[in-house]
Amino acid sequence: MNVGIHGVGIYLPEQVRKNDWWPESVVKRWLEERKARDLVRASRDPEETRSEGARLLAEAMARFSDDPFKGARERRIMPEGMKTSDMEVAAAQDALARAGARPEEIDLLLVHSQLPDFLEVSNAPLIHRKLGLPARCFSSGNESACASFLHQLSLADAMIRSGRAKKALLIQSSGFAHLCRMEDPHSAWFGDGATAVVVGEVGPGRGLLGQAHYTDGSMHEALVGGYPESTWWADHPVVMYTKDRDAARRMLLSVADLGKEVIHEALQQAGLSPDDVGFFAGHQATCWMREVTQKVIGLKSARSFDSFPWTGSLGSCNTPFMLGMGEREGLLQAGDVTAIYAGGSGIVWSGMILRWGQ
Repeated sequence: MNVGIHGVGIYLPEQVRKNDWWPESVVKRWLEERKARDLVRASRDPEETRSEGARLLAEAMARFSDDPFKGARERRIMPEGMKTSDMEVAAAQDALARAGARPEEIDLLLVHSQLPDFLEVSNAPLIHRKLGLPARCFSSGNESACASFLHQLSLADAMIRSGRAKKALLIQSSGFAHLCRMEDPHSAWFGDGATAVVVGEVGPGRGLLGQAHYTDGSMHEALVGGYPESTWWADHPVVMYTKDRDAARRMLLSVADLGKEVIHEALQQAGLSPDDVGFFAGHQATCWMREVTQKVIGLKSARSFDSFPWTGSLGSCNTPFMLGMGEREGLLQAGDVTAIYAGGSGIVWSGMILRWGQ
């Protein structure tokens, strides 16, 4: 049996937040703090940029050193009163329609909400009810940060191949913007949105061909949600912040090399080479990340789709969003060998190779 993607749904809020939303005094301070950090880094041993991937990423970061928004010009933001579950349902309905699937056909529902409606209660049962999925549908939330979609896809592949499910609905949503303090530079990097993917059996030679997944807990405190110098459940608002700056920089500088590792391993499983890849969906957590990663992996012939300048990072939605938009724009077509790569804070990273279409 071959398992692949039947359809990709997308939802972006209509409200747009442009760069002038941040006060000039805040933006000026970002630049001053960045220059001070650059002086400290310049005095360090260049060991951190020894690899090709780290060197190219450091050079890309340097090109944007005078841009406090790091290439982002605008991002979509949920209006007051909207919840991530609203975005998730809209994306799911779009995915079902594009896949030609009925709610009663879904046997597996996996949901990753970066900003769930409630703590400790997954959005999955709520979405299950709103979509009218059958009671037998295995429904669960999953948390692998920005790599959640690839983990969902791997789980769905296993469930369908084993006969436990025939069709799966995988949902992702981004809500980081609401956990960022305005005064923090990374508050400008994130936007809101949701994606959904219907997965099921596909024809011979189509679907998933290879995959690789890894974990390294040494950078667990790079980017976290909580409250500095306290616990997230204390009497403070929960915010996104960098607990370990050195770990955060190591994480960013390792992105391209880790991508090369997992994509090459997945290609080897599939019996393919980098030259065979026609489309690349690479995690676009920054304006430069996808381009540099693709270069280091060696995907010279692959097309892609970038949206960071007008959506910011969409977290776990980044790669399915690129797949969906790539197909809509004619960049991703049936039969294309597709490479997907994403990493998530913690850290985890995954690479997958599939042949597009049913």
